[in-house]
Amino acid sequence: MEKIWLNGKMVDGVKARISVFDRGFMYGDGLFETMRSYAGVVFRLDAHINRFYTSLAVLGIKPPYGKKTIKAAIYKLLKVNRLKSAYIKVIVTRGEGRFGISHKDTFRPNTVIVTKDFEDYPTWMFEKGISAEIIGSIRQNEMSILSRVKSLNFLPYIMARFAAKDMGYDEAILTNTKGHIAEAATSNIFLVKEGALITPSLFSGILPGITRTTVLEIARNLKIGVREKTVFREDLLSADEVFITNSLAEIIPVTRIGCHKIGSGRPGEITKLLRICYQKQVIREILR
Repeated sequence: MEKIWLNGKMVDGVKARISVFDRGFMYGDGLFETMRSYAGVVFRLDAHINRFYTSLAVLGIKPPYGKKTIKAAIYKLLKVNRLKSAYIKVIVTRGEGRFGISHKDTFRPNTVIVTKDFEDYPTWMFEKGISAEIIGSIRQNEMSILSRVKSLNFLPYIMARFAAKDMGYDEAILTNTKGHIAEAATSNIFLVKEGALITPSLFSGILPGITRTTVLEIARNLKIGVREKTVFREDLLSADEVFITNSLAEIIPVTRIGCHKIGSGRPGEITKLLRICYQKQVIREILR
């Protein structure tokens, strides 16, 4: 039976219990972090954990465990569940408290770590690319600190993805309150124009993605010009290439946005090069 890590203990996943009065359930008051392991090694674990603890500080949630304890728990869970290539999710909620959002009780946070066997994304996504639509009805507030943390209150992204799917597209792209491109529902977004790599700046109201940072590092090492800037809708639609990034999928090409074909309508050469180099980077780091 698959195990999860709950508040310091290994328990059967089907038997795990958290109170319905927990603020994570009641209000989405908590955070999560998603990462991926390769051959039993979590890629850029320190970066993920550091971002997670920074986000906890932003929300004023006192970490119930130290970073070393969480990292050790992740690896113990992978071993117990006999997983090598895995999806890993760490969740911390503010805990149980009185009704209402105005109370600042002394909460006891709940911590959950889940691991699942990683299922590869369909090969067609990488060979043909996916379609996306810009969902203007749901916007990112670039001035909000919440745009830079992975809150359990994920409803805007869920609704954006639903809207895109209902219109026949694979992914949703969100704009910020100024109408500038921010990010996809579960990914950062990049475009290639005249050989240069462009991505929305952190001031656009985006999550500082671990994969995003890795791709920027790789591009700079390849001497590809990199610009983090305000990205307009027109920039995206006129791009030579577009792709999205996250820790699970790595790099996925986007070949159509709305009714607009991106570039040739096939995954571009820089996108393919970056994907290959990303996978080589993973191998280098997990073999250290």
